[in-house]
Amino acid sequence: MALEFGIHYSCQSPEGEWERVYRETLNQAAEAESLGYSTLSVAEHHFLPDGWVPEPFVLLGGLAAVTDEVDLVTNIVILPLHNPVKVAERAVVLDLLSGGRFKLGVAVGWRDEEFRVFGVDKSERAGRTIEGMKLIRRLTTEESVTFDGKVFDVEDVTLMPRPVQQPIPLWYGGQSELAIKRAAHRADVWSMSPIESRAELADSTDVYREALDDAGRSFDEVRKPLRREAYVAEDDETAWEEVGDALLYEYADVYGDYEDIGHSFDPENREEAVEELREHADGRFIIGGPETAIEELERYEDAVEMDEVLLRMHFPGLDTDKAAKSMRIIADEVMPHFAE
Repeated sequence: MALEFGIHYSCQSPEGEWERVYRETLNQAAEAESLGYSTLSVAEHHFLPDGWVPEPFVLLGGLAAVTDEVDLVTNIVILPLHNPVKVAERAVVLDLLSGGRFKLGVAVGWRDEEFRVFGVDKSERAGRTIEGMKLIRRLTTEESVTFDGKVFDVEDVTLMPRPVQQPIPLWYGGQSELAIKRAAHRADVWSMSPIESRAELADSTDVYREALDDAGRSFDEVRKPLRREAYVAEDDETAWEEVGDALLYEYADVYGDYEDIGHSFDPENREEAVEELREHADGRFIIGGPETAIEELERYEDAVEMDEVLLRMHFPGLDTDKAAKSMRIIADEVMPHFAE
């Protein structure tokens, strides 16, 4: 089976040029569809100084308006921050706008500030997420729903309007063993972690296989999207010269306070930090020329047997024209290698 390619957007701008970035993202998305990309993916974060997308449903509504065929997915929504009834309504409207192309991806979240500002006890995130997933599924597939949970209660609720898809596919993101098992038992799709190494993902995939077996499902029948950081230029050195600073900003400043997930780079010594980041990228990111990208993707296919790869190519501070160039090079020189 051919490997599908998609694009992941975060629309960050350390310079505060968000209007331009959003408009250019819409233009790029329309071109991506014409180049053969099959999915557009958006994640949710709040209060980051570079303005990571806080409302993925709104952005995906814009992407729905400029595309006709690509899948649209929240990858992911931080479900415990929200009322699941409202999430279900947003999902239905987006499903209708897109003609049944929407996939709802959720996860428990991890940034303390987001839970604090939204007034949600972080210790309750798993329970809120599990109940939220159950309630969303019922609201989008059933009428006259009554739900009596520990956190959420509804009585005789029929969501209107009704979605195109029955059901709207539910994705679940996470990298812990518990999260992977939850994806196998409670969601349609496990969205693989963008920060785990290839070796770590291979182990996680084994956990997923076993969990699917326990749930009476088949690994061969489920959709298997892998999200990766990526940038492809004419050759390896050009790629790192063009994207190095933006990647360093992302992993030193945005993720810099989260050393427990493997990110600790000192941006004060730029040259040394980029070199350390380049070492960290080995087996995690897809950065380089077309041949390197093909080799890396083949290694991922062997390790995790994904059927789709969602690539983030625009990083904070990177010119969107360069991200578009990477998108075109992948379409012209990498994607044909994986066409069936």
